[in-house]
Formats: sequence, structure tokens, C-alpha cells
Amino acid sequence: MATQEQFLSKRQRYQPISLPHNFSDEEMTRDWTLSGTDKEEISNYRKKFRLHIAIQICAVRLYGRFLKQVHDLSPQIVNYLGQQLDLPPSLAVQTPEREATYLEHRQNVLKYLGFQRFDEITQERLEVWLEQKAQLGLLPDELFQQAEHYLLDKRILLPGPSVLERLIIHICSTVHQQLFESVFQHLSPELQRSIDQLLKVSEGEKRSYFHHLKAYPPSATISSLQSYLERYQTVTATGIDDFEGQMLTPAFLDYLFKLAKRYSVTDLKRFADHKRYTLMVCFLLETRKVLLDHLVKMHDQYLMDMCRKAKNIHEQKHRELRKRQKKAVDIVLEANSYLLD
Repeated sequence: MATQEQFLSKRQRYQPISLPHNFSDEEMTRDWTLSGTDKEEISNYRKKFRLHIAIQICAVRLYGRFLKQVHDLSPQIVNYLGQQLDLPPSLAVQTPEREATYLEHRQNVLKYLGFQRFDEITQERLEVWLEQKAQLGLLPDELFQQAEHYLLDKRILLPGPSVLERLIIHICSTVHQQLFESVFQHLSPELQRSIDQLLKVSEGEKRSYFHHLKAYPPSATISSLQSYLERYQTVTATGIDDFEGQMLTPAFLDYLFKLAKRYSVTDLKRFADHKRYTLMVCFLLETRKVLLDHLVKMHDQYLMDMCRKAKNIHEQKHRELRKRQKKAVDIVLEANSYLLD
């Protein structure tokens, strides 16, 4: 899996369960209340492990995953569960030290809740479901959230986030390839040659023009405005205005634009033609709008800076004039006073 194609944040990848810190009593009651059957099941365990079992039952039911960071759970929730089990107040949750006991408890929780582990058969069914959703135009972020809800509804223990991420990227690559081929068929030879020029490093230059188009705008000056205007004119000169991309939804266009920005020229050149040109078309379509937005903002910023500088110069000259006038008035008053005396 290419790093550029990863869409999960570090927190999503390494902390799949986002524990609540600010919650209402109603939310705590909704998510962490044990039923009579739950209490009866928990009573089968040794008293020192009952709080841990209660946490895992609620966590699997709520998140579809076992909670590893039990000590990070809010003390308010821990005490609420302890009260339901008639346990004394405690800030610490005792967990089994023996791995065999720990695994046995997990298996028992899954059996009690009717959950199954994520296996090859489940993965095959999920792949079919993901492909159907991807063909409807859903993006990886949306697919990830819906896949978790799908597995949770089917009472399947959710796999690690990176497992789902790799699976979704693979499915999306297959589905998007059909779209790439469709877009590629609508590209004119002139537009393809213009894209090739953007990916080339000109003689005497260290980077391609594609790299410069990805750069964030500098502060507003005459030179930067001229440079950005040249970039906008270069993008429009590619012929991108004549491309008709009805098959690209705004959300999907934005997704491919952000994906293209993550790649270098070397990465793009390794792709097949239909993928490389489609990514670049999406990049140019969105870059055209981004450059125009930046030009407007930079122009406004430049005018505001000019007005502020002009205002400061005017106020400074006005203060100097007032000083000279006051000095002249003082001299006249002093002269009149001398003559009258």
C-alpha cells in the first residue's frame, strides 16, 4: 500500500477507539448500562475481573472492538459500571495477568454477544459489499465508516484499521481504474502533450512545473502576483477548459486532486497512462480554481497593504504638518505678546 494512498490519520490507525471524555449522563446511560442478562453473565467470573468483563462487553457492543486501554476509561464510567455490579468504588481496573485467561475471557465475551471474528469468508463478503458501494461513487473515508457500521450490524469483530484501509484502497483501485480508462478516452492529444510538458524538468531547472503548481502562494507582492498570474495562464493554456468531465463528481474530483498532490513526478510516471493522465486532469481542473482564488486573495491583500502604507504615510505627513503649524502659531503668538508689551 502506497503511503500517498493512505487516508487514515495516525490517531485512527493506532487508536481505533476514541474514548469519551466529555459526555452527558444520558450518553453514559445509553452506552454503558448493563442489562439483567449482562449482570447474570458477568456474575460467572471472579469478582476481581467483573469490572473488566463489563467494560469489554459494552465496548464490543458499542465499538465492535475490545478495549485495550481500559485504564484510560473515564473514572465516571468505571464507577457507573461498578455501581451496577455492586462493586466497591475503584479507580483501577484489574485485568488477567495470564494470557490464557485473557484470551478465554475474550472468547467468552464474543460467544455471549453473538459476535464472530473477521475471517476469510467475512472478508470476501465485505469485498463484494465495498465494491458495490465504491461503484456508487463513495470515497475511501466514507467507505471506511460504512464498512465499520456494516460489520458491527453483522456482529463481526472489527479488524485493525490498517486491515480495512488496505482492503478499501485495493477495492477503490480496481473500481477507479474503470473510471480512469473512461476519462482517458475523452482526452485530446493536445491536452496529453501539455500534461507531459508539466511533468518534465526543463533544462537549467531543478524541479518540474507540476511541483511549482503545488506550492502554496507567498505573501502578496507585485512579483508574486505576476508569477501566480503566469501559473494560471499556463494552466489554462493546456486546454483544460475544453475538457468535459461530466463523469467526475465534485467530491471525487476533489479526492483525486488531493491524491495527485501527494505524488511526485517520479511516482506519477510509474503509473499507467490512463491513471496518470486522469490524476493530472483532476489536478489541473482544481488547480485552475485554486490559483484563481489565490490570485483574488493576493490581489486583495496587496491592495490592503498599499492602502495601509498610504494611510500611514498620510498620517505621518499630517502629524509633521500639524507640528509645523503649531510651531508657527506659537511664534506668531509670542511675537504679538512681545509687541503688545
